[in-house]
Amino acid sequence: MILVDTNAWIAFLRSGDAKLAALLVQTRVRTCSVVLGELLLGTGLPRGFRADLAQLPAIPSPSAAETFQFIERYPKAFAGAGVGWADVQIILAAHKAGARIYTSDRAVRRVAKAVGAALA
Repeated sequence: MILVDTNAWIAFLRSGDAKLAALLVQTRVRTCSVVLGELLLGTGLPRGFRADLAQLPAIPSPSAAETFQFIERYPKAFAGAGVGWADVQIILAAHKAGARIYTSDRAVRRVAKAVGAALA
């Protein structure tokens, strides 16, 4: 089970990603409402892509309270790390669900490792 973050989807749409394509074929990819929301805020999504994403199995997104607690549990990992609120929620969603995170963002990878979240 692999949660693909927003950055990885954008990279996939712009220039392709053979590994992500293979994960999709293997039906290992998951999404969450945080990723969907971030992608919807962007521009230029291909026609039908939103519907395709909505068909993927979803893992629950954490609440604001859960996210605050997660940040407070790992203050050194998050302080000045260069990740935003949505990134933290994606990391936490994957961590809680036992999913690996697939990302092209170095800061997200660094923080995920620091908090013990698995990377794909």
